[in-house]
Amino acid sequence: MPRPESFPRDAWHVEVEKAYRKYEDSGRVDLDPPPMGQTIEFYRSHAPEAISYPEPREADAPLRASFHPERLDLGPDQQANAAIAGLCWTSLGSGQGTSVASGPAKGDNATARDPRIHGSKQPPVLLASDMFSGRVIAVDLGSPQRTTRLLAQLNNPCHIEPCDLDGDGATDLVVADLGSYDVRDHDLGRVVWLRQDGRTGRFDEIVLASGLGRVADARPIALDASGTVGLVVAEFGWYRTGGILLLTNMAPPGQPPRFESQVLDPRTGAIHVPVCDLDRDGRLDFLALVSNESECVEAFLHQGNGRFHRQTLWRAPDLAFGSSGIELVDLDGDGDLDILYTNGDSFDNMYVTPWHGIQWLENQGPVQFKYHRLADMSGACVARAGDFDGDGDLDILVVAFLPRNLKPDWLGERQLPSIVLLEQTSPGNFAPHILERGFACHAAAVIGDFNHDGRLDFAVGNHAGGHRASDVRRTWLTVWWNQGCGEPARPIRPSGPR
Repeated sequence: MPRPESFPRDAWHVEVEKAYRKYEDSGRVDLDPPPMGQTIEFYRSHAPEAISYPEPREADAPLRASFHPERLDLGPDQQANAAIAGLCWTSLGSGQGTSVASGPAKGDNATARDPRIHGSKQPPVLLASDMFSGRVIAVDLGSPQRTTRLLAQLNNPCHIEPCDLDGDGATDLVVADLGSYDVRDHDLGRVVWLRQDGRTGRFDEIVLASGLGRVADARPIALDASGTVGLVVAEFGWYRTGGILLLTNMAPPGQPPRFESQVLDPRTGAIHVPVCDLDRDGRLDFLALVSNESECVEAFLHQGNGRFHRQTLWRAPDLAFGSSGIELVDLDGDGDLDILYTNGDSFDNMYVTPWHGIQWLENQGPVQFKYHRLADMSGACVARAGDFDGDGDLDILVVAFLPRNLKPDWLGERQLPSIVLLEQTSPGNFAPHILERGFACHAAAVIGDFNHDGRLDFAVGNHAGGHRASDVRRTWLTVWWNQGCGEPARPIRPSGPR
């Protein structure tokens, strides 16, 4: 049940009415709900009159790194809005190696051909998916002109996953295509394979699955030692569509992939499905972040031959928790994979809740995780870990996304933190540094040493539906170049429309 303190007192009348209406629309008759007036009175009597929204407390000592932001604007031939939903730093060449974005994390030991393994000696490029225009593009950050190249024109691409799906040595891309810009139930979602021609470098669009709800993520996975390749798909959907799917390649060796689909989990709201060998048994498992009414992190442990056992790793205490993303990383350097977990989604009801922020699920093995709350941050959307200050441990970059018409109305006038770097000052302890305020329009972020100077940089994408996005309308991407030790960067604040 939702907790009364999730919303202010005057919001509960609408929230309860909405819930009763959803029950009526569901067609179910097996419950005996109390009179709606009683439920409204219960929540109003237990809810606070007003809610406080905590912010990350700025660290006392300055960050031992400074950043210079460079804004990349849309070209004159492009529409005025962008909605960058995914960013990836990887090489598009052919050869053998491991992608920065999706290569096997520490602990993977599958013996089968892993379709995630790929790469080349060619310099990496920055890949971006624009769910508004449908463009999948590559940006050469090593070029003074920041040259862009259109790789594909899709519908509403969300997540980009580099891989070598057909084993020809060339880097392909698997793209989760939402199928709509707005949130609704439909069957327009797709999983698209952008197969690279190793000779020409051109990407051919091949639809691997269609007729789905809104597809938020798709990741390749090796299913057995014989080389059978599968794809784990997070079909977010909405109210009546969605689930977690496994696409299995049924084509004989040497033939073009042909995938058959099975439902592993029928619940709606799946966001991310990262692949790893969680229990270290030599078979690749995957994790799933499931939002909506579930609000939990699940492990799907591979039992062999494409069979998975589901185990809940952590469940949020409230239906309005607002799960937004997970990232697998060895945050404490002990040799196993932990989970970075953001919750900042406000689209369920357009309310910012006091629970938004960043947490760390510490791997204590086997398949046991300990919860740590790291920081509060309204709209926390994406977290990425890296050693930004060069001291040998991992820090955490967090970016925020909040919708334009968020409630309560007055919160939109505050200069809320929109980019925060959590510096790991001692094992498991993090000090927040606010790098930007007031632009909560970032739905994507990626880290990498973009200029090969030995320092980690990062890039954030802008989304037209985000708070104050109109102030940076023509800016679709901002690259934050790491300057190393020097004058600490002051938080960037809104300066009016560009």
